[in-house]
Amino acid sequence: MPLSVSRKEDYAQDDISDEALQKGMESILNQMKEAVHQGESLSSEYVVQLSQQLDTYVLIAQIRKMRCVS
Repeated sequence: MPLSVSRKEDYAQDDISDEALQKGMESILNQMKEAVHQGESLSSEYVVQLSQQLDTYVLIAQIRKMRCVS
């Protein structure tokens, strides 16, 4: 369920539910764990790509949290 967005802020609204966001993050983390378990280095292209995908989800979660606080 990777997000392909031109403006990550758009997804900080309600375009994706909190539950879907969390499941997406967990899925990426599991893929990263599996890749490292299979011998991929943390700097391998695949793990870096997964990390960038996870960054997108984290950014969305942070934007949502900031909007809820204000």
